[in-house]
Parts: sequence; structure tokens; C-alpha cells
Amino acid sequence: MLAVERGCSDPGLNAMECNKRSALVQFSPERRVIAEGFADGSSLGRLNDLYADGLGGAWVTQGAIYHIAAAGAVVKVADAESFTNGVVASPDFRTLYVTDRMNILAFDLDADRNASNRRIFATLADTQGFGGDGMAVDAAGRLYVTGDAGVYVFAPDGTQLGVIPVPRRAITLSFAGPDRRTLYVGALGAVTPA
Repeated sequence: MLAVERGCSDPGLNAMECNKRSALVQFSPERRVIAEGFADGSSLGRLNDLYADGLGGAWVTQGAIYHIAAAGAVVKVADAESFTNGVVASPDFRTLYVTDRMNILAFDLDADRNASNRRIFATLADTQGFGGDGMAVDAAGRLYVTGDAGVYVFAPDGTQLGVIPVPRRAITLSFAGPDRRTLYVGALGAVTPA
């Protein structure tokens, strides 16, 4: 199990305070810090989403998209036009998807998880608000992206299949449950479970 330990907080998205270094941390089978800085010693900054690469490392977003190898080497995969947020790979680890506000970027992945062939995979239909946020992929390779209109669903070729409406602005999602057949969606604005 991997997680981002964020050392920066910015509850209003405009007044970031960093009182400790952010890190990519492995929690299981044992706790260890994979990386907490770039090769030059500078901070990883306000890490956001991560997706495990299946080789002990992960891709993380923080303004751009980065790959952190299991041994701790941090490599910038690509800069964003606006900003990155969600990140996920296809079930076969041949394609990496990253949100860049209204665009969903795609990259080809090789066996070592190196990314190439950057392209726009899809564009979210609405043009208001924050853009794409969290992402998930189902076993058939369909891509699910949270956004202002709900959960956008795309076929593996980038065709938009539809939007699943949600009562609040969706920000994260995951397939879970016994057979990973249930889609759980987290949204902004809830005060109580009701």
C-alpha cells in the first residue's frame, strides 16, 4: 500500500503552508519512505493524487506528472498546460491517463513504466469550474473521471459514453467491494452522512 504524506495544506487553494516535506510512502508490507525530494534535494511540494505502478513505485501529480520509482528516483513525465490532478493506468499498464483541467492526457507505457507519446485522449464536455479530478479504470478499460457534471465515462478509444450524475461536485472515485463491481464516489459539500 502506497500513500502521499502531504506536508503542505492550502484549504482555500491560495494560501499554501508547508511545514514539513511531502513524501511518497509505502505502508505495507512495511513502512518506508520511497521519496521525499527531487535529486537536487528540493521538496516534492504539494503532492496530490497517486497511482501505484505495479513495480513498487507510483505516478504522482503536483502541477505536472511525475514517476517515482521503487528505489526513490523522481522523474518528471510531463508538464501540464493548466494543472494535473487525477492519474490512473489502464488495466494492462500500457496507457497512463492524467487530468489536465478539461483535457485528459494519455501516454504510452513500456514495461519499465516509462511514458512516451503524449496526446489528448479526451476533453470534458462542460467548460465551467475546476475540470477533471479523480480517475478510475474498470476491468474493460473504460475510464471514469470526476468533474463538474458528475462522473464522465470514456471508452478505451476516448469516446465519451456518458456522464453519471452525482448530487454534489465529484472529486474522487474507486471501484471496490468483493468483486470490485461497485463504484464509490466522493464529493464536496457533505456535512453529515445524510
